This record gives sequence, structure tokens and C-alpha cells, in this order.
Amino acid sequence: MQARQMVWMLIPIAGISMLAVLFMVLWQALAQHTTTINRIQQRLADLEQRLEENPSVSSKLLEQQLQQLQTNQRDLEDRIGRMAQQQSELIELKQSLRQQARPAEGFDPFQSFKLEPSR
Repeated sequence: MQARQMVWMLIPIAGISMLAVLFMVLWQALAQHTTTINRIQQRLADLEQRLEENPSVSSKLLEQQLQQLQTNQRDLEDRIGRMAQQQSELIELKQSLRQQARPAEGFDPFQSFKLEPSR
């Protein structure tokens, strides 16, 4: 019976640890996607500047590249939106696990370790 109680106490702790790791991985992925979007925006700005400076440059090729960059940017923004949604769901799950991990009033997890006075 005591081992069972200990297992039930450890499950939320292990779950919170795993959720923390998942949160960190999602956070790093979000940072990587943000960096990629910034690079794409910079490339897009460079292409637009080249087009303005030298109209004789193959405008058709630049237009194609611009469209591809815009498509990539939209895709990345969609992925970031999904990741942000997952992150908020993760936070909610973490909070619910914390609520469940709180011991009930009057519950003493160390009760099984207390020594009873000898008679």
C-alpha cells in the first residue's frame, strides 16, 4: 500500500519533468523558426532593393524568388502559430498536473514513516 502511494506521488513529478523538457525543446524550435523568418525577411528586403536599384536585372527571376520567399515565410509563420498553440496547451497541462500533484488536505505523505510510541 505504501509503495503504491509513493508511485502515485512520483508520477506527477516525472510528468512535470518531462513536460519541462518538452517545453524547452519547443522553445528552442520557436527560436530557430524566428531566426529563419528574420533571415528570409532580410533576403526579401535585399531582393526588393536590388530590383529598385537595377531594373534591368532579370525581374522575372526576382519575382519568382520573391514569391517563393513569401510562400516560405507564410509557411514558417503558420508553423510558429501551431507551436505557440502547442506551447500554451503545454502550459495548461503543466498547471493541471501541478493542481493534481498537490496533496489533499489532511494527507500526510510521511504518515507511514512515523513511529508509534511503544506501549
